Amino acid sequence: MIRRLAPVFFAAVIAVAVIGFLVGIAEGVPKPHGQAETALVATYDQESVDSNHKLIPAVAYSEIAGTSMGPTSAWREIPQSLPHSEHDLYAKITLSESAKLASSKLRASRRAFNGAPPVIPHPAENTTDAACYACHGNGVTLTGMKASVMSHPFLGNCVQCHAPMAPAPFRSIDTTVDTSFVGLPAPQQGKRASLGAPPTIPHSRWMRDNCHACHGGPDGWAGMESTHPWRTNCTQCHAPSAALDQMPETDVVPMLPPLDVVSK
Repeated sequence: MIRRLAPVFFAAVIAVAVIGFLVGIAEGVPKPHGQAETALVATYDQESVDSNHKLIPAVAYSEIAGTSMGPTSAWREIPQSLPHSEHDLYAKITLSESAKLASSKLRASRRAFNGAPPVIPHPAENTTDAACYACHGNGVTLTGMKASVMSHPFLGNCVQCHAPMAPAPFRSIDTTVDTSFVGLPAPQQGKRASLGAPPTIPHSRWMRDNCHACHGGPDGWAGMESTHPWRTNCTQCHAPSAALDQMPETDVVPMLPPLDVVSK
């Protein structure tokens, strides 16, 4: 009896499987319930491709290099204007002796002595060098205060030279140290070879490669701005100091230990 019913049973199973397979093909891919269609199950016609700028027609592998893709693909066809600074390079600048003295006093208050790197006048806890460059790279204005522009090229460790403020729990402690050290006064102006000649640079250019950090229009110190910021090569007219910038004829190199110490 079982042997007679077995072929009938298997025939019925096969018939149900075939019918289910055909019905499934007729109904298509099942759609997810409660979720939006994804790009894998959605079907796009040419009209959808034309209306959606994020979709591009499929191209051959050899055509990828010459095919415009991505969010900047339209820039090849649409004229673009580059952002420009609102600062007027040709605006008349009137220098003030009182503003220059105030800037010199503030500048000196952030240095142990003239020529020393300035301290960081704000909290710098949990701050990376990238965060320093974000504000001091181009002089960002934040909450009404403008960050000073770096006068030297990018270096890898800001706090190696610039001392940060004390941590929050220790800021109320007086850390003043009595000392009799007196540094050289900061130069006020350079000498001129003749009346009307451009003044020489009265300080060393060591770590002061960017003249606009102090003398630039929107980034410089008040009273120290250049009256001709549109000229980009300062040393073409303003001669550096031969005594401060050139190698002396001795074995002593400024800001470096004696050569015999290095050789030993």
